[in-house]
Amino acid sequence: MATVFTGSSPSRSATGHAPQMNSTGDPTIHWFVNAAFLQEIKDSNPHLWHEVHRLRTLCDPESIDFDKPQMSLREFIGCLDGLRDLLALQFALEETYGLISADTATAHRAAALQSIAEQNEAEQERQEMVRSVTGQHRCLYLELVDLVELAEELQYRGCDADGLRSLVESIERFSGDLTAHERLEAELIRLHDSHARTGCTHD
Repeated sequence: MATVFTGSSPSRSATGHAPQMNSTGDPTIHWFVNAAFLQEIKDSNPHLWHEVHRLRTLCDPESIDFDKPQMSLREFIGCLDGLRDLLALQFALEETYGLISADTATAHRAAALQSIAEQNEAEQERQEMVRSVTGQHRCLYLELVDLVELAEELQYRGCDADGLRSLVESIERFSGDLTAHERLEAELIRLHDSHARTGCTHD
């Protein structure tokens, strides 16, 4: 059974398309970031990163047989289908244990313990980054769902070389979006680690 990532924001726009990658979510929600858990979740899912690497390898021109597009398409479908479930699980875990919204008791307590001095511009920047990260979760998941549907449609109606090239271009855009997202999350983890260490020195 497929894993479905729902997140905490609307999943699609009124047009039915995935929202843009700069979606930032509800600005009124306070987020508590458990940077250690967030990093551990990433480190504990090697199968996801293996499938991401596999997908990128499949997009390599040397890996694609444009003379037999249906054969290459089957490989893409298998990889995309598995990656969709892995990414849904990854994002769900991150938003359960690593990125906790203020409507949960844990985040409420964390927010209440913050001093007035901590409610500064740097904290606002971190909150904005978290909203960007969680918004991108939904964008990326829906982008991947659309890719699965596109690949399956190509398989159903018959895929030629041009159709396969178009699919590869769409996958490469998704790959670039995922890379940018992971860089943003890495920066978020770094900032919160630095903030935690700074806080400890003032205790």
